[in-house]
Amino acid sequence: MALYPSERWLDEYARRLDESRALDDVAAGWGDGFDGDIRLVITDLPLAETAVADLPDSVLDGVPEAVRSQLATLSLAELTSVVDENVRAGLPEGARRLLTQLDENVVDGTLYAHLSLEDGACTDAKVLGAPDEREAGFSITGSYETWRSIVDGRPALSAMLEGDLAVDGSRTRQLQYFAIFQLLGDVAANVETTHVFPEGPSNPGEVVLDNAVRPTVLLQRFAHRQASWAGRTLNLL
Repeated sequence: MALYPSERWLDEYARRLDESRALDDVAAGWGDGFDGDIRLVITDLPLAETAVADLPDSVLDGVPEAVRSQLATLSLAELTSVVDENVRAGLPEGARRLLTQLDENVVDGTLYAHLSLEDGACTDAKVLGAPDEREAGFSITGSYETWRSIVDGRPALSAMLEGDLAVDGSRTRQLQYFAIFQLLGDVAANVETTHVFPEGPSNPGEVVLDNAVRPTVLLQRFAHRQASWAGRTLNLL
């Protein structure tokens, strides 16, 4: 299973997007004449609230017990400044990758990722070192807890209606291709995932809304697929 959030998780996510027939259906024409790249913005990573001892076993597997004991109570916010290069050299690959990501990709508690999307294909995916490292026509911003809930199966539409996800970019394109934004969440939920951070408390009201919007999401995707199919058919005539 891929750790979320991490570059390996993003690579698997991008692969699934690129292979998604559903995305092919709803994204016909996406990026044609406009910038269809999307920046994913994950804010409020719980670095100060997460201790080394809270990390999943897959990260700590292979770390010497003496080192685990010394680092156990440190928060992830403190970790990179305490663990020097000599200690890192003796850590297993998973722990080293996490430290590298904390050093290079987390900016003020926020992680930025970039998806290059065009006409149903995901041509590139990258965890960024700075928010302005790549240009994107759209950005989707939410807290880590919101993104985690979507990876765990919450409909993206529910998060948008609740105001937990904010989409920036052409409003016209958002309305025209709204099914794409929901599908981005659906594909994320299909990635086999281990979360870096422990789960926070759930919101009962959120669960009610999630269940209420699921039938709407399915109907909308069907309607968009039919419209795309009809458009392609007319172009062939």
